[in-house]
Amino acid sequence: MFRRIRNTLLLVALALSVTSAGMGFYPSSARAYHTYEERILDTTAYSLARRRVRLGLMQLSYGIIDQLQVTTFTMPWILGAIFQDVAPNVALKSTFYDRRRLALSVGAGFLTGTIEQPDDTKIRYFLIPVSFAASVRINSDFSTHFGARFTAVNGDADSQPEGTAVEGAVVVDFLQLWGMAEWRLSRVVAFTFTVRWVPYVSDLLVEGTLDAGNPAIGVQLEADLSKLQNAFALIPGFVFSWDRANIRLGVGYSSFFVDGFYLVIPGDVLSNVSPEFDIFVRF
Repeated sequence: MFRRIRNTLLLVALALSVTSAGMGFYPSSARAYHTYEERILDTTAYSLARRRVRLGLMQLSYGIIDQLQVTTFTMPWILGAIFQDVAPNVALKSTFYDRRRLALSVGAGFLTGTIEQPDDTKIRYFLIPVSFAASVRINSDFSTHFGARFTAVNGDADSQPEGTAVEGAVVVDFLQLWGMAEWRLSRVVAFTFTVRWVPYVSDLLVEGTLDAGNPAIGVQLEADLSKLQNAFALIPGFVFSWDRANIRLGVGYSSFFVDGFYLVIPGDVLSNVSPEFDIFVRF
């Protein structure tokens, strides 16, 4: 099944690459965001201008002022609803410096939610991501983007199996680095190549109590997450931009970096396919 999905995605990417190559050499007067003023926002240091709105499949954003945007990711809300508990999330991004060829930004946010298991176990999680990004405009057609994100994950679990009660707290931290090259083939089409890497993941630390009578017993467990360390993804893709509608599509290799949850799925889970997809409008 995963092999069939991977082959289909690769065929779609190949077809779009051929189409975009032709479109790239065809002049277009469409008002798109592949201009000096309008920029790709994801994986870059740029943010929405004041009172601009982005409504998309993966995220919703609003420009509070020219240097500050607020975003909420849709996937945590959807998955939270499926698991009978919403997952509120907010991310702020500020382009505090944008002069000539260089732009710099910082960002921070939070994500929280609860997962309920059939055995009445409740797992609550709280993520705090902090990020920094830099964008360099080499010329009118080519730009490079670099960034880092540190995510602190905290959580707690409450389980009451028959005759016992277990409570505990979970802590894990990880660092993600990325780089992206952007080549504007036209005002409608831009080619992107993104590299993501996880150079550091802390061990999963669980501290709690086991209450099977009197007194309660303290428990401390440590899990090895070294499998996620040095996780990476190589993702070629395209961004299509028309008057208001936009599509971002890419298919890459190795681990899958989950936007909105700020986490990483090991490559062997999805047969080393790392998709990148979004549809949105900006106005």
